Amino acid sequence: MSSASESGGARRTRRQRGSISAEEIVKGAFEVTRGISLDKLSMPNLAEHLDVGVTSIYWYFRKKEELLNAMTDVAVDSYVRAMPQVTPDKTWQQALREHYAAQRQIFGSDDTWSDLLLIRTSTYGRDATRRVLELVEKVVGLLVEQGFTPGNAIRVNNTISVYTRGMVIRDRILRLSDGAQKSDASDGRTLGDRQRQVTDWSTMPILASLLDKYSLSGTRDDDFAFGVDRLISGFERLLEEQDAKPAKAAKTAKRPAAKPAPARRPGRTRKAAVGG
Repeated sequence: MSSASESGGARRTRRQRGSISAEEIVKGAFEVTRGISLDKLSMPNLAEHLDVGVTSIYWYFRKKEELLNAMTDVAVDSYVRAMPQVTPDKTWQQALREHYAAQRQIFGSDDTWSDLLLIRTSTYGRDATRRVLELVEKVVGLLVEQGFTPGNAIRVNNTISVYTRGMVIRDRILRLSDGAQKSDASDGRTLGDRQRQVTDWSTMPILASLLDKYSLSGTRDDDFAFGVDRLISGFERLLEEQDAKPAKAAKTAKRPAAKPAPARRPGRTRKAAVGG
């Protein structure tokens, strides 16, 4: 009599060793982490999800770190493919808005991708590093083509990149702590209604007057767009200042040199010293 019959019911048959591939394991790891988190992923719970023995996973990945590295490579590939192309026909302002709005949407829509691509950057493989930096090269290259010096171009990109990533992480923290304020709540309450329940606003009249229109979390789409617009305004000013420097330097170079002061005669110098 089979073991399934002895137990009185159907019993799942574990897949045989060698019947699963590394690609299936990585795919299963993404499925597991999206149900829990990257930190809670373990070889045993992954094996259970895939219905294989743990040794089948260790056959391909000797430790969790190797599995995470493989997941990072997959995430980088998907991320690069999902990002909009940076093309010469776009203005640098348009390119920055599109590029970082897309990055925020990608990272914000998948916490596993966010952990792998924002937190584990030091563990990127050589190919993953190259592919991510090639995206940076395209953005910086467009900035240089449209007038920024290479040094200013990389700083412009770094500044808006840090702002975008910070917005994604802040929104993630708020969601994890149930502190996110969403205007499309299913309970029918408005954004202002929910924010008013947070605390007593009687001692904060200015904030109280803003609750019906603005989010105190600062992570909504309009908050992000506002910040990007302000950054771009600053970058436009930087470009103006940068263009003005060569003109100022050229004007200074054309200015005639000051005539040297006539040398004093020794006699007069001694007389003045005595009289003083």
